[in-house]
Amino acid sequence: MFNHWRLRTRLIVTYVSLILLGFAGLALLAGNQISAGAVQDFERSLETQAALVARNLHSPLEHFVEGETSFSSMKTAVTELANDYNLQITLIGPDGFAWLSSDDSVGNVKLAEDPEVQAVLNRSSNLVFDTRPDAQNVSYIYTAVPVTEDGHLLSVVRIAAPASATAGIISQRYLQLAMGVLALTGLAVIAALWLAASFTRPLEGLQTSAMRLAAGDLSQRVHVSRQDELGQLGETFNHMAEQVEAMLLEQKAFASNASHELRTPLTTIRLRSEALREGTLDEATTQQYIAEIDDEVARLGRLVSDLIQLSRFDSGRAEVGNELIDPVRLGRSLCQQLQKTVEAKRILLNFEAPDHLPSIQANQSHLRIVLQNLLGNALKYTPEGGQVTWRLSLDDGTLRSEIQDTGIGLSHDDIPHLFERFYRADKAHTRATGGTGLGLPLAKSIVEFYNGRIQIHSAGTGQGTTATVWWPLPEQN
Repeated sequence: MFNHWRLRTRLIVTYVSLILLGFAGLALLAGNQISAGAVQDFERSLETQAALVARNLHSPLEHFVEGETSFSSMKTAVTELANDYNLQITLIGPDGFAWLSSDDSVGNVKLAEDPEVQAVLNRSSNLVFDTRPDAQNVSYIYTAVPVTEDGHLLSVVRIAAPASATAGIISQRYLQLAMGVLALTGLAVIAALWLAASFTRPLEGLQTSAMRLAAGDLSQRVHVSRQDELGQLGETFNHMAEQVEAMLLEQKAFASNASHELRTPLTTIRLRSEALREGTLDEATTQQYIAEIDDEVARLGRLVSDLIQLSRFDSGRAEVGNELIDPVRLGRSLCQQLQKTVEAKRILLNFEAPDHLPSIQANQSHLRIVLQNLLGNALKYTPEGGQVTWRLSLDDGTLRSEIQDTGIGLSHDDIPHLFERFYRADKAHTRATGGTGLGLPLAKSIVEFYNGRIQIHSAGTGQGTTATVWWPLPEQN
């Protein structure tokens, strides 16, 4: 039956019942438990104070042992700490003899047999508390902690506090219990009603929004007016809704762009293959159609390869490469591979790098994809007679690769979208350049996978483009 109650009712009943049961239990256990708890709390407080005293005395003791400070300075430090914490502080040497105390009645006597001191000298891991009267028959609670340096015992720090202090704590606990019983009994029901409402109201709103979101209303959001866990839950829901909306829109755009990118070459292949199958074409046209089919197949292959690579990085299935790669050697190799393109377009390709740069750690194929995409874009969009300059340098713990061209440039409206999949700034020459719109998104995914950074800059249309990559250098052991 309890499971069928509303959450608000269950919270009220549970809250009030727990308070009543707690009061009954306190009434039964108050006597011994309050006393025992007060003593334990006092001992814990004493333990904390002992640790603080030992920490404050560590540096003075170290200087004293090394002869860098006087006995009177040590005495002053101990006395000040004793006054600050209202404790009796005694320093005991490794031989068990007391050699300094905030209480002048404690002489140079052997205290090694005292339980708390014995525990420290025996290197016991448990802190020992002992209650016993002093010379004036006043009951004190004693404990001791070591002060060490590099495993060597500098001194035992024993602290003592009057056992009568626990009586004040016990009286205070009884008073607090009585006041709490009177106050909480009257406020229990009111607090339960308010607490239940504060929990259930935002949850009901969240449930309504979740149902509407599930029904397809992607614009659904909840109003967040609080900073606690329920407020964080509301913010998380809103973030999730935004991510879902963005993901679905991105998936729709991706599906539309991907289908377009696949449909265009497939249509070309189908039309050319139908014409070839009819056998009515002359030799020149036949060879042209075969070449076009081959180009479209290669284009499809590049598209599928890029999609597979992107999928691996998106899903986290890509593996970080551990190869140590010489960036200067790799740069010269890539420039050599693109030499035919450079000569065909009569472009001046400059590679500027020091004779030696630190090796970078990566999968060489990943690094080649990034650099080939950026360098290929620079050559692709630079007209004949233009210039492309590739510079390698060190920049604040990273390898900076800057590829600057004198090509067609980019408008300011295009730059924010360059890393979107299938986006092309040069839409008028898309087919001529043969791009898939996945090169820069793939390059960005790889660079960020290796904790690097990539940036594309252009002063405007017709003013060239600069692509810069900061690739982290491996840590030096």
